[in-house]
Amino acid sequence: MKKIISLSFFCVLVLSACGQAEQPEEKKASGSAGSLDSYQMLVESCPEPDYEGQTFSDLSEEEQKLYDVDQISDEMKEHNPMVLEVASLQGERQEFLRKSMAENGYSFDDLREIGDMYMVKGTIVLQFKKRLTEKELKVKEAFLDTANDLKQAFNENAIRIEEVEMSATELRNQHDALSQLLEGSSIRSKLWGYGTCTPSKQLNINVTEQLTEEELNYLNENTEVKIAIRVTPPNLVKGYVTDVREDEMLVDMTWFSNRPEEVQVGDYVNVSYTNVMESLPAQAGARETEILKDAQPEGADLKASEVILKAVDQAKEVVETPDHRGEYFNVKEIEYVKDGDRWDVVFETTSQEEPVKVEVKDE
Repeated sequence: MKKIISLSFFCVLVLSACGQAEQPEEKKASGSAGSLDSYQMLVESCPEPDYEGQTFSDLSEEEQKLYDVDQISDEMKEHNPMVLEVASLQGERQEFLRKSMAENGYSFDDLREIGDMYMVKGTIVLQFKKRLTEKELKVKEAFLDTANDLKQAFNENAIRIEEVEMSATELRNQHDALSQLLEGSSIRSKLWGYGTCTPSKQLNINVTEQLTEEELNYLNENTEVKIAIRVTPPNLVKGYVTDVREDEMLVDMTWFSNRPEEVQVGDYVNVSYTNVMESLPAQAGARETEILKDAQPEGADLKASEVILKAVDQAKEVVETPDHRGEYFNVKEIEYVKDGDRWDVVFETTSQEEPVKVEVKDE
């Protein structure tokens, strides 16, 4: 019998979805109102940056050598190209910025008081409020010096400067007010996330179905900052759980939070989820986790879940890197071989270019 575990997921908007999941079709957010034109504080979507950020392919061969990408296998690059093209640049450049700011006695928290930072692909964007006090202007000057250092270390387009009306801290206060506003409304049951439109200093909410005219009016009349509304059904992915930790489960090379206690390594699950954070492995929040039927072919003594549990342990013994870092596995194939009274399990991993195949005796 199928088991469905429902969970609520509320988070600040992160990055776009990736991986092998089924991508939903975005719908207009206007609901029965037909259009958001008549709502002064509501818009259809977050504005997009008006420029292209850098990717690994855009860099010169000399600059590409600055990034440690040798540990990314060809299979992982194919599975999630953004790991190479974007994530590698983001990690290296943000760390450079953080260290340089620390040397000047500042941190990202100081930046959030006078502006903000976000990424467009691999390009860092620093934002500063238009109106700053004399003390705040000194902080801004230190950050601009750091920005120039980063340009020297990488290239002129590695970082960009913008002016905005409010700081990240001020927008966070508006975000908290939105949280309280949604908590007491009928919108909460449709909500799968809310956050900020960083480029424009707006807020956004993501819902699984269109809002009613009454709900739109409620938002419009009770906010001080414009809100972008996006209607997007959850993504879906099926796969075997190959690792668990605290409230997370690893499925299809993605760490899903909100893991039900019932879900363990070996379970075959159907996960509905929302945003995915680009990383290796990726990270996302599960809305619903459905435990599917545990397969047991005719003649087999073991069930598929028992096989996966044993196969993961065997694969970890096969794949051992010099620095003994943690390895992550995704089940590509599982087959019961009746003549050999065994199971063949094929994994993709985070470090091996070729799939890893293990045999599990059916006993």
